[in-house]
Amino acid sequence: MDAISGPASQLSTDWVRDWAQRFLGGWNSHDPEQLLRLATEDVIWVDPVIPGGIANGKPAVSAWLVSAWTAFPDLTFEMIGEPFVSVDGTRVAMAWRGTATFAGPHRSGLEPTGAPVEMTGIDVYEFAGDLISRVVTETDTMPLLRQIGAVPAPEPTH
Repeated sequence: MDAISGPASQLSTDWVRDWAQRFLGGWNSHDPEQLLRLATEDVIWVDPVIPGGIANGKPAVSAWLVSAWTAFPDLTFEMIGEPFVSVDGTRVAMAWRGTATFAGPHRSGLEPTGAPVEMTGIDVYEFAGDLISRVVTETDTMPLLRQIGAVPAPEPTH
């Protein structure tokens, strides 16, 4: 099967690989519409870097994407390894690595430093048909906060 036809459908390996490339292409395009073409209107995006931790619906996700790309105008993501499909064949998980430069205004009020940043995490995607209905991101935000200067580096211990 090359596509899915509902939440209880089985995701094929070929479809997942193709979808993952389209998803990363959407992120790396810096065009909210390109990424959001892959999502339902009422998509729920849970991510610790979203203000409040959650964005409900395409308008909220779009606003968050624009703010991220404003602060990190060269933000790009790559997949680490291959995506995983859940045992029941209805969800996808993908490990990722993101790199960027803190070069634009940040919602925290921090001044851009020009510092390079790197982050890693794992996303779990749920689908309605062939569209994302929910994304849950797991990532440690402390390294990112240190890299942009929002949190001091730990003191060395002797």
